Amino acid sequence: MRLEKTPIVKCEVLPGRTERRLSYSKHPPRGALRVIDFVLQLVIAGLTVGSAYALVALGYHVILRATRAINFSQGEFVVLGGLIAYTFVHVLHASPWLGLLGATAAGFALGWIYERIVLRPAARNGDIAVIIATIGCVFILLYGHALIWGSLPQPLPPFTGAQGQALHPGGVAIQEQSLWVFALLAFALFVLWLLFERTTFGKAIRAAAVNPIGAQLVGIDVNAARAASVGIAIALAAFGGTLLGPITLVGGTAGTAIAIKGFVGAVVGGLDSPLGCALGGLAVGVIEKLLAGWLPYQAVDPVVYTLLLFALIVRPQGLLGRRGAVRD
Repeated sequence: MRLEKTPIVKCEVLPGRTERRLSYSKHPPRGALRVIDFVLQLVIAGLTVGSAYALVALGYHVILRATRAINFSQGEFVVLGGLIAYTFVHVLHASPWLGLLGATAAGFALGWIYERIVLRPAARNGDIAVIIATIGCVFILLYGHALIWGSLPQPLPPFTGAQGQALHPGGVAIQEQSLWVFALLAFALFVLWLLFERTTFGKAIRAAAVNPIGAQLVGIDVNAARAASVGIAIALAAFGGTLLGPITLVGGTAGTAIAIKGFVGAVVGGLDSPLGCALGGLAVGVIEKLLAGWLPYQAVDPVVYTLLLFALIVRPQGLLGRRGAVRD
């Protein structure tokens, strides 16, 4: 069997970002098979980071359903969740799995508090006040976690195996952590569906969102239902930040970019459709990585944001959304 020399792949952390960018050190691969392997590698990387965008998009969906508002600080809660998991692992010497559970539980508690002290008071002054409040919280959270954990990204160990350990089907490398990301994203989707469609608690949350007055008349605590919804959304963000931590590092200033790209995914897929939000987030991740494999990274974000503009013009309800579904 003849061994062929393959192009050298380098891994770099981009300035101001907490994601590692894979690129060929000299030139893109030559030959049909190498190009296919290269594209497949980019797709896998896109699905991995797109899983975080999908969880952020799902958070937008849950909060929008409950409060009729967009939470633009969702991305900072992704970063904060990863840093909480980092504290569990490196300070309390817990396993990454306990870090994941702890960060998710802390995310739910933070979301409950966030709804009580930020969203609920702001909602009394209208939707614009809520949007401004969530934007203000972006900077509070950004500088807050920088003061506590520092401004440099921090590493998280993988859930299983050694750092960077990967499977190699064909000419493609798939990190073990990426497999956990895919599996746990599917698990989160299933749990959300089960919660909102098959439990009394979930149906109470839905009723409080659709008809608050009617829900109160049948004994549902509307404020508690809204707080629980926001808690679930922030828990999803913390969950996603911990999942990606072993691959992209945690901390830094990537929260705003994650929030925007998660929002793009939600709009493309359909803000009123949980499946659409998840698929939209995955699609944005794949598109981003495919572009990053062939274009300078400075050109990637403008193309992704152009996708948002195009989606709003062509199909504002999203691919799986219903026209007028998010209107009051």
